[in-house]
Amino acid sequence: MIDKQLIDRWLASGTITQAQAGTMLADLAADKTERSSNKLVVAISTIGSLSIGISAILFVAANWAALSNGMKVFILMGSTMGAHFAGYKLQYESQTFPKVGASLIFLGALLFGATVFLVAQIYNVNANNHTLVLIWLVGVLPLVYAFSSSPIAGLSAFLFYLWIGLYIFRGLESTRAFADVARWPILYLVSGVLLFAIGTWHYVSERLADVARTYRLAGIKVAMLSLFVLTFKWFFKLSPNTETSDQFTGGLLIFSVLALFLALGALYANPTKSSTNTLEHGLCLGLVVAALTVFWVKTPPDLTAILFNLIVIGLIFVLLYVGYNREDMKLVNIGMSWLGVLVLVRYFDFFWELLPRSLFFLAGGLILVFGGMALEKKRRELRTQFSAQPAA
Repeated sequence: MIDKQLIDRWLASGTITQAQAGTMLADLAADKTERSSNKLVVAISTIGSLSIGISAILFVAANWAALSNGMKVFILMGSTMGAHFAGYKLQYESQTFPKVGASLIFLGALLFGATVFLVAQIYNVNANNHTLVLIWLVGVLPLVYAFSSSPIAGLSAFLFYLWIGLYIFRGLESTRAFADVARWPILYLVSGVLLFAIGTWHYVSERLADVARTYRLAGIKVAMLSLFVLTFKWFFKLSPNTETSDQFTGGLLIFSVLALFLALGALYANPTKSSTNTLEHGLCLGLVVAALTVFWVKTPPDLTAILFNLIVIGLIFVLLYVGYNREDMKLVNIGMSWLGVLVLVRYFDFFWELLPRSLFFLAGGLILVFGGMALEKKRRELRTQFSAQPAA
């Protein structure tokens, strides 16, 4: 990224003239103003779009008894289609207000989900929640590919994880409910790897690069959260000896096979054309194997917790390495955030019983203050160095 410091160095070395430096600085200021303005427009239009959608839903809810079933469906479907139509017009046909149009299209994706659930309620459709979420997910996926929309891709990732939980944990028997719930991090670790690998294959199309990045970042975040839970030894001590339900075991195996297949294919095909592809998808394969090993093999809780602590530490440094290698601040931020969380939590684990309370909080406060200052300083330095944010 060309910044003031770089322009000053060019000016000092004689690469550019004073007039050229002034022009470049003016362009930088204008670009910064434009980006800030775009963010404001997106924020305002998103809030406005959500307000319109909420008003339609509240209108139907407030007049539930007075409206006929047909009128309820008409209002809900009309609002959904109207949002899509207006968004398409503004973003693609007239192209006069693309940011507002994108917000309306996203609103249409949200209204579609509300319509699915309310129509099921109107007609007393006996459908499980996971089925309705799956219908919502299937309904918004075409929008992801038609508009190459990162926000809708993020929504579809959220629905994917929500559907997994509702489907796997549906109708649990009390004897196995705790066994399934206690092993959710293993399931979501595998599903995080699966979404990351799915995102990788979207790089086959340049038009879907933003969608690919959204899926991969979502996969990283869910995988890191799941791994973090697995770093606590009490988690494995709480894990019951009873077997999980067939639906949990079957779902875990299906997601694992898909994740292994897609990650292994990406390892050889390298759809991202990335120099770190072997590292990324080699780790994906390793994480799935680790998850299945913990699921099937009874290991000592202390040893397993240590293993996952080492995995999390290793992944943090991989995120920092890949982020620095690609000049990608989002990966750097994720790595630094989890590094801070891990240091804080392990500090409590190791020193809570060893130090007097006053000394414990004094030392902890100093670590947090100076550690936060160091991380923020390093983040600023990296931000000024990085020229762009390529795909994750």
